[in-house]
Amino acid sequence: MIIGLIIIVFLIVCMILLYSNLKIVCSVTLNQEEQTLYLAVYLYRIRLMKRSIDLTEEPVPEQSFQETLTIIHKFSKNFSEKMKDVNTAVSVVLKRIRFHSISWKTDVGTGKADTTGMVTGGIWGMKGMVIGLLTSKSTLVTEPSVVVTPFFNQRKISSVFDCMITIRVGQAIYAFLKFIRKLPGKREAIT
Repeated sequence: MIIGLIIIVFLIVCMILLYSNLKIVCSVTLNQEEQTLYLAVYLYRIRLMKRSIDLTEEPVPEQSFQETLTIIHKFSKNFSEKMKDVNTAVSVVLKRIRFHSISWKTDVGTGKADTTGMVTGGIWGMKGMVIGLLTSKSTLVTEPSVVVTPFFNQRKISSVFDCMITIRVGQAIYAFLKFIRKLPGKREAIT
């Protein structure tokens, strides 16, 4: 009798936890001085995890604008090929996420007005694609705040991305399992 009652209480607690919302607060800061990722996870307003991760790598030597554009082009080509491979896996995860706030502010300047204008337009286009993907694949509760500020007579680049998302614990577990199953690397390892 007591064991049965303990099992029933345990099952009720598990069901409550599976339908509970996880709130995840994420902030990414990228500029010349710091590159950091701040991540906090909350369950019922209790902080389960708080991490601040330094994203800095070894210093990059000064490059010309043309070299920088070449590197960005190669990265974007590789990125788009990889995104095609993981599109279904990302879609499974994004379907279950609700974005409660998105703020993305970028300051950019190359020192010349013409190249600053081109770079600013490219950044607007990239941000538009990312926000469009998030809008079509997930639920946005509020309107995203996206800003690109050009600095025509300065050499500068900095970006700050802040967001707050929620996902149910059960959906997070389900999405994680489906994500692992649909990863393209797993198919290569099997064959």
